[in-house]
Amino acid sequence: MKHKKTGKINWWKWLFLFLLALNLSLVGVLASRLLTTGADSQQTSQTETKSSIQVGSFSTTREQLTQTINSYLKSYQSKGTTFQVAIDSENIIFQGTYSLLGYEIPLYVYFEPYSLSTGAVQLKVTSVSAGNLALPESDILRYIKSSYDLPSFVQVLPDKSAINVNLQNLNQETDFSLKARQIDLLNDQFIFDIFKKNTVK
Repeated sequence: MKHKKTGKINWWKWLFLFLLALNLSLVGVLASRLLTTGADSQQTSQTETKSSIQVGSFSTTREQLTQTINSYLKSYQSKGTTFQVAIDSENIIFQGTYSLLGYEIPLYVYFEPYSLSTGAVQLKVTSVSAGNLALPESDILRYIKSSYDLPSFVQVLPDKSAINVNLQNLNQETDFSLKARQIDLLNDQFIFDIFKKNTVK
């Protein structure tokens, strides 16, 4: 009589197959996530491209930029409040007056500029000079915000001791906008990109 052989379970074989299946599953999950992230990034990039297209850029100097800014601000001057902007190798300076008890006190606010990812320029207050008065930066900015007629794209942020110049909103009536790429006071170099709204849908 022949005895039927009982087959032994090959544990190494099953362990190998289990590890192989686990690795394939892991690779599948990672590939799926990477492809999804890539698709999302591509979709975001396409959305940004659809909203506006860069059509050029230009560079300027401190002197040219100062003249351009003050020429633009002429329409915002009044008899009661006049102001201008100066730019040197260290600061952008707001020059105006501070009214106190009927007296007009010379006001100088010194800013350090930064270009933001949005294309805006942020001006951070570094110091304030208002005669012999020792006034908090936030109070001075609140005074400027309430007393001066500023362009709509200029956002005064007293609590942050800063002013945001939203160049990307400079000309909402037209199809063009500006974004600051480089603001370098020391080396006298300012670079701006020009964007046009993409009307193709």
